[in-house]
Amino acid sequence: MFGSLRNKFQTVQDGISAGIKGLTASDNSKPKKTANDRNVNYDAGADLLFHYQTEWNELHDLTEQNAGNAEVIDSLVASIHEKLEQEWNSVARLNNALASVPKINNDIQNLMDQIGSLQELFEEVEGAIFEMEDLKETLDLQSSQLDHRFQLALYKEKKLSELDSVRAKLANDHSNRVLLHELKQQKILKERQETFGEVFKQEMQEYKTTGSVPKLASVQHGQSLDEVELDNTDFADLDEFLKN
Repeated sequence: MFGSLRNKFQTVQDGISAGIKGLTASDNSKPKKTANDRNVNYDAGADLLFHYQTEWNELHDLTEQNAGNAEVIDSLVASIHEKLEQEWNSVARLNNALASVPKINNDIQNLMDQIGSLQELFEEVEGAIFEMEDLKETLDLQSSQLDHRFQLALYKEKKLSELDSVRAKLANDHSNRVLLHELKQQKILKERQETFGEVFKQEMQEYKTTGSVPKLASVQHGQSLDEVELDNTDFADLDEFLKN
């Protein structure tokens, strides 16, 4: 591209020089009028100058276009350079990373060893936890047994206390019944004595009157303790007797 521009500049320069020389020659030969003056084109220099001016304008436009293209190319080269710098930095980081790969492998191996030891510790801890759970269940069972034994002892003590209370109540009721029976027997004996006294007085009175003793009626036997039925009046008599 630059070679063709140089050739065009050279062609334009040669053309301009030739045109100037032609104009100079025409000016020097102008006073000399020949028979061929009618066939000379006096506008040929102007056409040639216009042609070269047009070429110069085209060259100027091409130069500006090339300058714009050069700026675009420069920006592209700068971006490519920046990308290459980034790629170079990436390659350098990659090299550093690759250089640290053996160290990373050693660290990974150390971590794997530590994980293995931790796994063994976890298994030991898990076994200890199972043993502790078994021990806890055993202790809970023993505690439950002790609690049930304690509740059973309390229940037994309560029932024994209730049994003692029932025994005392039954003994008290029995003694009260016996006492009531004795009071009733005493009352019956007293009534019999009074009755017998009345009868004896009547018989003595009749004996004094008639001179003979009447026959006595058969006396009923008293009731046994098991045949005695106590009612509320008997307890009232017992209370009155106890108060006296």
